[in-house]
Order: sequence, then C-alpha cells, then structure tokens
Amino acid sequence: MTANKINTRKEILNRSRIIFACVALFGLYLVVSIFRLQHGMEKDFSISQERKNTRVSEQTGIRGNIYAGDGGLLATSVPTYDLLWDSRVNALTDQHFTEKLDSLSYLLARNFKKRNKQEWAAKLIQLRKSGHRYYTLLTDLSFDKIKQVKTWPLIREDKYKGGFWTIEEGKRMYFMGEMAKRAIGYTKNGVNVGLEGAFDSMLKGQTVQIVEQRLPGNIWRPLKVGVGYEAENGKDIVTTLDTRFQDITQYALNKALVQHRADHGCAIVMEVATGQIKAIANLKRGQDGNYYESMNYAVDQFMEPGSTFKIISALALLEDGEATPSDSIATHRGKIKFYDTEFKDDEHNKTIPRTYTLQECVEQSSNVGISQFVDKAYRNKPSEFLSHLEQLGLTLKPNFDIPSSNHPVVLDPNNALWSGVTLPSMSIGYATRLSPLQLLSVYNAIANSGQLMNPYLVKEIRQNGKVINQISPKIINKKICSKRTNKQLQEMLRGVVVRGTAQNAFKECLVDVAGKTGTARIINKNGRGYSNRHMASFVGYFPADKPTYSIIVVVNEPSAGDIYGAGVAAPVFRDIANKIYSAHIRIQPELIAQEKRSNPSPLKGNPNRIIPILDELEIPYNNEDGDSEWVESQNEAGTISLSSISHKSGLVPDFKNMGAREALILANKMGLNARISGYGRVYQQSIKPSTRIHNKIDLTLFLKP
Repeated sequence: MTANKINTRKEILNRSRIIFACVALFGLYLVVSIFRLQHGMEKDFSISQERKNTRVSEQTGIRGNIYAGDGGLLATSVPTYDLLWDSRVNALTDQHFTEKLDSLSYLLARNFKKRNKQEWAAKLIQLRKSGHRYYTLLTDLSFDKIKQVKTWPLIREDKYKGGFWTIEEGKRMYFMGEMAKRAIGYTKNGVNVGLEGAFDSMLKGQTVQIVEQRLPGNIWRPLKVGVGYEAENGKDIVTTLDTRFQDITQYALNKALVQHRADHGCAIVMEVATGQIKAIANLKRGQDGNYYESMNYAVDQFMEPGSTFKIISALALLEDGEATPSDSIATHRGKIKFYDTEFKDDEHNKTIPRTYTLQECVEQSSNVGISQFVDKAYRNKPSEFLSHLEQLGLTLKPNFDIPSSNHPVVLDPNNALWSGVTLPSMSIGYATRLSPLQLLSVYNAIANSGQLMNPYLVKEIRQNGKVINQISPKIINKKICSKRTNKQLQEMLRGVVVRGTAQNAFKECLVDVAGKTGTARIINKNGRGYSNRHMASFVGYFPADKPTYSIIVVVNEPSAGDIYGAGVAAPVFRDIANKIYSAHIRIQPELIAQEKRSNPSPLKGNPNRIIPILDELEIPYNNEDGDSEWVESQNEAGTISLSSISHKSGLVPDFKNMGAREALILANKMGLNARISGYGRVYQQSIKPSTRIHNKIDLTLFLKP
C-alpha cells in the first residue's frame, strides 16, 4: 500500500472521529436539557425567556394646569406627537420599502421643508442601511398633523409592517406672555423656577411603572397588570393672581422703566385683608432695550430699602413711648455727623426749618431727624429696637409659595460689622437688606389695623376639577403694635401724600392714598462704599380710610434725570391705583352700581365650555348642532343661538371671540405655532383668516377683556 493511500485513510478516520464526537456531544446536550425540563429546571429557562421578552418602563400622567384667581388659564399642557421609525421591522422587505420610498419622500418634503425630496429619501435609505431602530423622524406634531401623516405610504400600514408609530407628549404652553412669567416659572434640566418649580411634584402627577412585552419587530406594548396601571394626571393649582390687575401693573411698570431708562424694577399688588398677591411684575432691560421677566426681584432681591424703612423706625419709637408724633428734634439745616459719618437730607439748605416733629420727619423723609430720634432712644439698648424687626418677621426668610434663594440681612450688636453708626444707618433704611415682598407685608399690616398677614400666591389645589385643598389666609402676628400706634402710623403715611414728599405725584389720583417714598444709594459691587446708582421706591395702600389693596413699586438704577421715589416710583403706584379703583366698584362708595343684566358678547369655541357658562348665568340658548366641535353664538331676542362652524384644513381659521385655551387648541390642531398676547378673548390675529398654511408658521393672537 502506498504512503499516499495510508495518509488519506488516516485523514478520513480523523474526520469521522471528530464528527462522531460532535454528534455525541449534541446528543448528550439534548439528554441533559430533557432531563432538566422534566425535573423542574424549566423554571429557570422560562424566567430567562421572560426577561428577554418583557421590560419595565415608566409612564407619567399629564402635567396639571395653572389658573389665575379669576379663572384665566395661565399654563397648560397641550398634546403633541413624535413619529418614530424602526427601519429593521421584520415585515418590511427591501422591495416594499423601495416601492413606497418615492411617494413618502415627496410628502415629507412638501410638509416638512427642512429637507427636499431627495434629502428625505437619502435620509430614509441611510437609516434603513444602518439598521436604525426607534429613530425619531418628526417631533412636536399637532393632533391634526399626525392624523394627516398617518395616511401616508408605509406610515399608514400596521407598525409591524411599516415600522412607524407615534408617541404622545405634553407640550407646556403659557398664555400671558411676559406677564407674571417669572412668578409662573418653569422646570428645565433640573432647574426649578417660580410656581412651576415650587409645585413641580404636585403638577407633574404620578409616575407608575408598567410592564411591556416584546412583539415581533422589537416593538414593545404595555401589559395591563391590575390596579395602578394608569398614571394619575398632575394636580391643578389656582393662584390668587387677577389677570386684570396683572396687566395694569405690568404695563405701568414697563412704561416707567422705559421713561426713566432704568435697569430693572418690580411691583406687587396685595389684598390687605388676606395677604393674597393679586399681581406681581418683574422686568429687566434686555440687550435689545426692551424689558423682560428674567428674575423674580420682588421675592429674591434683598437690598437696603432706604427711606421706606423710616415708618418702621417710627413704629418702634411710638410703641416704646420714646417719642410722640408731635415731639421735635433739631434739623441742623439738614446735616449731622455720627462719629466720622455724615448724614444729610436731600435738600440741606436754608429752606429746612430749625426743627422737625416726628410726624414731619416721616412726611419730609428727614434722614437727620429720624436718625437722631432713634440714636437718642436706643443707643444703649439696640436690642429693643431690633425686637420690633423680629415681630415684623423681617429677620427671617419669608414663608412664600415661591421660595427665595437669598435671605434678609439684619445686623445685631454681636455682629463684627456693628459700629456706632449702624443703628442710625439702620433707622433710615441702610445697614439692612430686605426684599420688596417683606417691606410690603409691613405696610399691609399697618393698613390692616396692625394684623400681619402671610403673603401667598396659591389659594387652591384641584384634581379632576374638584378642590382637594383650600388655602386660607394665615396670620403671622395678630398685633404688630397697639391700636393707638397703628392709627398714628396711618396718619403719618397719609401726611406723606397730602403734605410731604409724595404730594405732587398724587395730585391727579382718583383715590385717597397713604404711603411712603424711598430713595436709596446702591452699594458698589465690590461691597465697599456707595455708587452713584440709586433705587427709587414707593409703598402704601388705598383707599386710605378703608384700605383694600397695598402696593410696592421699586425701580432700580433710573438714568434719565429723576432718581427719587417721589418722581420715579410714586407715579407708577398712582397709575396702578387709579386703574384698579376705576375697575373696582366695591371700593367706590360714592358710586351706586345699577344692576343690569345683559347677555354676553359673541362667544366662539367648544360648546362644552360655552354651554356651562350660559347655564350658570341662566341665559336661554338654542344649540342647533349638538355634535359640533366648534360653535359660534348670536344674540337673538334675548336667546343665545349656537351654530356649528367648521375650519378648512390647510387654511388659517378665524379666531375672533375665542378664549385663549380654545384658540391655542385649535391652532395646534391646524399646525400653527401660536402665542398669546394679553388676556380675555381674541380680537385680532397676526395672520388673516383663510390664509393658506405652509409648514408650521408662527401666529400671534391678541386678546383683550
């Protein structure tokens, strides 16, 4: 036998042995597997398979709404949709994909112009070739738009065939533009601002874990597993804000900031009896010269208040019996020194009398007079003076619905910064840092017969339309001083407006006002000495005899001439007070309101919102088409007639007479990117009705009461 034949035979035998060994091992594996399955070991196998085909994910309910106290909608979540694609879905063959690619790319390019037809086709081919799964192809689509998209080739097919499916999300929408924007706030990337941030856990609703099952094509669907499967929607919060007051306040403040070329400012309107915040405005000049809500100065800015603090000094002096309103003190012609520091009045000249009474010191805002009164009374017992600040809650951070990141600064004798000039400085509004909200609370207490209220911005928590938590007014201190002292303080504040520094500002005021002007120099940014920048303020209440509302106005760094509280801030207070008074019949005792019933002006919107209003007002109506989604009303002989209206796809609707919510929902459905300006009902729109819609165009809706 030749050598070649022997080698061939050996090679065949070796291969046979290898094949036999593999078959034997495979047979052994089958025997072991059968044994394990038959003897209870199949449980581990089942668990392993179940883990591969199920997963746990989270589902969160829709975020709650934020309402104004008068029922206006401030913030809500509108549903939007994302379109996803699994390019590797098993049922989608290359042939079928190629057949539908051209028409799908054409429709995508026609409706979403960020790519042309060729670019859309190239994108889809690239995704298919690279095997992308769960790719988000389109985002932020309205209900009507996603409804249209679902009729397109491939997308209209079952998601297990074409690979396309949608995810619904909630887009947060705000209806008041810059008005109260900082107070309403936002949550973004872990940053919590305003009410949105403070009440985030309540608004965002419940997050539940759900079990999902893997289907062919690596698609996951939820499995219902009993109670708690559905995520609970977020709770709604109802604020104390009045949209009319907010509009008035925001406009008056913005006008003053523009006029005086100020850097920033704030204004707050508070209801005297309850502490409810009816309006809160914060504006700062942007790079374009316009003013925007970028920081909550009313709550977060703690600065030396200046002369508005003098009423607190007067409170301490009167309450402790250290002085009476008629006690006099030398003015030294408007200049005096405490140690090496000079104190002076704004008009230190011969027109200043030789003496001022305590009443006149407040009315004329005399630094020299107030500082002498306080230094004489409390130089050897400063803790007694400071105890009044504690009773007024000025040493603690306010317990407000929107928490502050800063805190007040009130020095005491144990502080290393305390010196012989600290007490005189403190008495006229320096050496102390307070927020506008804190200072307003003190004046509100004086207006409220000495009862100090806790300011608050949220009055109700609702869930599914039902009130689950009613927030009541909270008293911090029932009596900040005696009735006699409080009456004297009220007379002093009235004197400021009648005879003192604010008399010129309120000559054209429709209502009697009591309050105090304030002007303070702003400390240098390095903390050493004072700059040439100023802060002008006015704080008070009206009507003076029966206080209903208190207001503070602060304007920082005016740079167009006038820098004083009397000329810069007091006119803002006057404008706000005039407009609120004109619109508020309850605080106009001389006016007799004739009760006159009239049907509402034309309404347009969803009948599910209009009809309850008519029922509540007991106004008769006819609903011609009960199934219509949109209706408009007409007043016919005392009866409201509701008639159906339709909106043509692809054309801008007529939004006139719609409320903010209905208008935004309709705009979203029509594929319009709408924003709201003002409050009330739509009276004008930036794009004419029946204009053809090309892609998602921007639309501004202008509202008024």
